[in-house]
Amino acid sequence: EECPVLPGRGWAWANCCNWSCILAPSLLFFTFAVPYWWREFTIVPVAAVILFISTVTFLLLACCSDPGIIPRRNVILATDSAAYLTEVLGYNPLGQGNPVHKRGVDCERMVPVELARKGYVWCHTCEIIRPPRASHCAECDNCVLRFDHHCPFVNNCVGQRNYHFFIGFTTSVCCLAIVVLPSLGWFFLNATTDGSSSGTSLDSLPVVRGAAIALAGLAALAACLLGGLWLYHLFLISQGKTTKEHLKGRKPMDGISDEPTLCAPRGPQLFDQFAL
Repeated sequence: EECPVLPGRGWAWANCCNWSCILAPSLLFFTFAVPYWWREFTIVPVAAVILFISTVTFLLLACCSDPGIIPRRNVILATDSAAYLTEVLGYNPLGQGNPVHKRGVDCERMVPVELARKGYVWCHTCEIIRPPRASHCAECDNCVLRFDHHCPFVNNCVGQRNYHFFIGFTTSVCCLAIVVLPSLGWFFLNATTDGSSSGTSLDSLPVVRGAAIALAGLAALAACLLGGLWLYHLFLISQGKTTKEHLKGRKPMDGISDEPTLCAPRGPQLFDQFAL
């Protein structure tokens, strides 16, 4: 479980680190390097601005959007939403009758035979029937449709309804790193030494310059790791699998795993956490 930076505020160390690795190099680039590159090669700052806006937008969407949470039993009963969920999901998530809170009994008793044959299972924590590709997230304590993984860096689950936001973020931030980090490194290592930066030279501030280079180096390392994650998800998309399905080695089920992970419909929101 993550250690929160601000208890009760939803901030976590990994999420703050993620934002820092994006904002710090970008701030250095826009403060010091943009005037130089605007004169030398205008397309670099223009591309950096577009990619920065895209990165922040997709990150906010991945952080704040609903990943596809299926309401737990007490929420469904409290909001009287069983009929709506049955219509949307195509089955009654409450199952048959009432649970007796015994794993062996509820697994067989609550899930209809026709659903069990298709891979639907009973969640003992949420006390609902969840679809084959859904899973219960231990960190969020919710069942999530087409659950991929819980990402501490976006401080949210990644599932059916926000997976494309997550891919958009990783793609944008990789492209941002490709544009910003080499340009920033070139500026600090070359432009400031030949006097062409017209007043933005950091030669008189070696400590600041060294810290800036070190920060850019750490951001470059983070970008390399993120690039590996991006390539891994491209592989998963090509295989039509989620992260959990790949790591668990789950075998595909006829008519179920054929649904793509990226281009499939998001589906309607089943749970509005702001309405409670």
